[in-house]
Amino acid sequence: MDMILFSGQSNMEGQTEGCPADREPVEGAIEYKFLQEKYTTLQHPAGEDIVPYFGGACFGGGCMLPDFCRAYHKVRKTTVAAVHIALGATNIGQWMPDTEQYGMVLKKVRAAIAAAPEPIEHIYFVWLQGESDALLKRPEDEYYSMLVAFKNALKADLGIEKFGIIRVGYFAECYDNPVEDDEAIIRAQERACKEDDDFLMLSRLTALLSRDQDYINPFERGHYNNRAFELIGTDAGGTLARYAQGI
Repeated sequence: MDMILFSGQSNMEGQTEGCPADREPVEGAIEYKFLQEKYTTLQHPAGEDIVPYFGGACFGGGCMLPDFCRAYHKVRKTTVAAVHIALGATNIGQWMPDTEQYGMVLKKVRAAIAAAPEPIEHIYFVWLQGESDALLKRPEDEYYSMLVAFKNALKADLGIEKFGIIRVGYFAECYDNPVEDDEAIIRAQERACKEDDDFLMLSRLTALLSRDQDYINPFERGHYNNRAFELIGTDAGGTLARYAQGI
């Protein structure tokens, strides 16, 4: 069994136009529910509300977990255990090791590890975040340093093997802010994957989809719709699975 931790802000939490029509359980995938203290089938809507730390897919809508895990299982064939630990509107500073938020990450993930129904072969972390930092105009070097510190803490505390990045798209731009605000975060994430072997770039599709209204929730600027998550999740999940499989 492989465990995948899904973290970040609203686009990882899931803020789509509604729940996808396909709500069937994902073959070969389960999701840990902290409040229920057990694993359940992975299907839409995914995640759970643990106020004020984590949120499930907003209003019972969609998120990328089912498509990601479906693509992952297609390659790896092993059981995929998903742990959803995302919260909208959070900047990277709110995830640092000295925060209550980080403490809840450890609490939920450790509970998921303890309840695992099969031996865990790999633990991977998947990150889609940075939109709030772009709005805050966080400099590239600062975001990079915080990202590395966050990764190092997760590696030490949870034994994650890779910190997978779904590169952030153009979010600040859609709120009429300078494109440089987004690109500073994009550069930091690219730099992390280039300079530190603990990071793995999983997908860059958001650069295109965030600028195409066909893939944006019509009710929430800068937030992907279900059609986009199918593409992003499939791309990122396949990338991580091929890495895990050594192909």
